[in-house]
Amino acid sequence: MRKTSRTTIATMIMLACASFANAADKRVDNLTFFSGTKAASADQALRQNADRFGLPASLDNLVLTRVQESLSATHYHYQQVLRGLPVDRAEIIVSIGKKGELLKIFNETRHIAAAVDADAVNQLYNKAQISDEQALDKGWKNMKVQHPLVSVPSSTLVWVPTKDGVQLAKKVQIEAEMPTGGFVQLLNAHDGTLLDSYSTSLPRKGGERSIEARANVAGGTLDRAAATAAAKAQGKSQSGASKPAATAAVAAAVASGINGSGLVFDPDPRTALNTDSLTDTSAASAFDPAYATKTLLDLTVTAGVYKLSGPYINIKNIEAPNTAPSTTTNGVWTAKRGNNAFDDTNVYFHIDQNQRYIQSLGFTGTKSIINRPLDVDTDGVNGDDNSHYSGGASDYLAFGHGCVNDSEDADVILHEYGHGIQANINSSWSGGDTGAMGEGFGDYWAASYSYSTPNGRTYHPEWAFSWDGHGSCWAGRMLNRTDAKYNSAKSYAAHTSVTEGGVTFQSDELWSAPLYQSMVALIAAGKPRADIDKIILEAHFGLGANVKMPAMATAIVNAAKTLFPSDLGYANTFQAKFEAQNILSASQPPGPTISETESNNTIATANALTQSNTTVNGTMSASTDADYFKVTLPAGKTLTVTMTPNATSDYDLELYNASGTKLTSSVKGTGQVDTVTRANTGSGAVDLYAKVIYYSGGTGATSGKYTLNASW
Repeated sequence: MRKTSRTTIATMIMLACASFANAADKRVDNLTFFSGTKAASADQALRQNADRFGLPASLDNLVLTRVQESLSATHYHYQQVLRGLPVDRAEIIVSIGKKGELLKIFNETRHIAAAVDADAVNQLYNKAQISDEQALDKGWKNMKVQHPLVSVPSSTLVWVPTKDGVQLAKKVQIEAEMPTGGFVQLLNAHDGTLLDSYSTSLPRKGGERSIEARANVAGGTLDRAAATAAAKAQGKSQSGASKPAATAAVAAAVASGINGSGLVFDPDPRTALNTDSLTDTSAASAFDPAYATKTLLDLTVTAGVYKLSGPYINIKNIEAPNTAPSTTTNGVWTAKRGNNAFDDTNVYFHIDQNQRYIQSLGFTGTKSIINRPLDVDTDGVNGDDNSHYSGGASDYLAFGHGCVNDSEDADVILHEYGHGIQANINSSWSGGDTGAMGEGFGDYWAASYSYSTPNGRTYHPEWAFSWDGHGSCWAGRMLNRTDAKYNSAKSYAAHTSVTEGGVTFQSDELWSAPLYQSMVALIAAGKPRADIDKIILEAHFGLGANVKMPAMATAIVNAAKTLFPSDLGYANTFQAKFEAQNILSASQPPGPTISETESNNTIATANALTQSNTTVNGTMSASTDADYFKVTLPAGKTLTVTMTPNATSDYDLELYNASGTKLTSSVKGTGQVDTVTRANTGSGAVDLYAKVIYYSGGTGATSGKYTLNASW
């Protein structure tokens, strides 16, 4: 018998353990969660999972760009590159726990086949490209810039993933004052056509901001050269640059230890007085009992002048109307509503207090979230009845004074700060369901604080924007829309009216409801608010672009288990509330795992799936292959079919009725999960047929593998 070395034995044990752990791995969209797997390094974790994610064994297409700390893990961010250029928002992020356990891998990279690489070479070196100046001109006209710039526009060359591979693009970033706001535009590098775009300005209400909407606004466009020259003359940074480092050292450098005081609403006058009777036009004296005198910490004093500039917030004039920040000579602010000085003190107090609260949860030092002076204009947005967080290098908040001054309501203030929290944890927060989740999280973050105040649990705790909304100014939003249901076949943008199952709701409310309902249930069970917020913040780390609600919800449930392993009440409550909105699937008994049986290339020969939660191991035998699977869906049930191709292939998923009519389809790209859903609203069972078809990539027993799951 040949002697086996210790190294060989160790390797066999490691592989056996890895194989066992793989059975417990869980993929939700672009996020894979691991259980019982150790990782000596992020590189090792990627090498061991290279085939799973379609990566080359050498990992030579990845560049480590950021190492980020959170409460439970270290997160290693890798940017995918192709021919020396970044693939836009294509990151793979490895999260390793404090004890060396592999927690999760987020993946938005794309497998680059030889044919895709060859086409990239042709685009990069053989096809004519528009210049940066031409790209900036096109981007400027597309978004019809009508307001001064807050940073210097930029144009960089990137790759944009497409269904068929990658497209060379100019990534144009232009950030202006609202209402123009900021956008990232991805323009075809050869002809300048718009491929994709997303807003970097996030207002609290109104429809989803889009380039198409900007093109239809009335009025002229500013001269780009003149506006850019003005931005440069004012020393403004370039769009796309990194945000300031959020470190304890930065904060310590501006913490003066000099305090002042001012009047504030805490959290707003209606809640403070527990009354519906107050309106924007109520007599000034009606608000007197609502004012609270609060300490304003760590102010800046220069030549005897006290300024509302501290370690975590800097009151500043940024947008029109041009209003200088208030100052005093003794550190005491006595202004009331109707005076901009009151708006200044109210916003300073709430943001400063909220940042200190975040730090009390443990997010300090290398784990900090906006641990720096954030610029805030309390009288901006061109005077409109709106507020926004402006992303980019020079991120800031601005509050409008239309109708009720937005800066009078802590819900508005903390909602917008919530956008800053997400953007400073995850600079790629865009795409997927992030529009609705960003707004929903902002609503929740505000509600978390309001609920903690003396009347917070009794005065309409289900209202978001208790003072600014729910009156003649606008309707506000609700936090208790438990009747809103998620449809995995859809994407949820910000501020969008959605009808699902005959129920109409705001997309934002679909996400805020389970967060708020979890908080209320957990507090009622004796759990501290701080623990709940800690879980939700922690879950945001280790993610990139195109996050969908099920992945984010699973991240929250897993963060609860990681932070509180001995108290599953947190994880179970979040799980139940997400299930109630159909964001997560209710736990089902494990279904069978079967192998696809040929021939099943027609409706008549479809493989029958008779039990919910059945998983099929399928094979795309040839590029002409088509695999059908039959489900007899009971009345009142909703079928969800997910198909996961191997990492180097692109197969598509379609759904048909018994007569062969295509009902819906999902056609995502290489390595991405396709999902189709269908509800049976009738009184009897119906036959439905899922069809898997080839688009590109591998075929055969080795390279043509996929899995399909059907649940109802």
